[in-house]
Amino acid sequence: MRHLAAVLAFLACFILAERATADMICLFKSEQISGTKKLCYYDCGGSIFSITIDGLQLCPLNIRK
Repeated sequence: MRHLAAVLAFLACFILAERATADMICLFKSEQISGTKKLCYYDCGGSIFSITIDGLQLCPLNIRK
């Protein structure tokens, strides 16, 4: 029985560690034009992240970070 509990604890730690390193999906919040470029702002779990794209392109609705 102890062996089974140890194996389950190990697997739980492995799964949690795998989730910690997984990509985060960031959701589109706003955009700002700067010259010929466009800044796209995203909410990544409470923090703001931005990418720069060509001014004629549309900002993706979500990105992986």
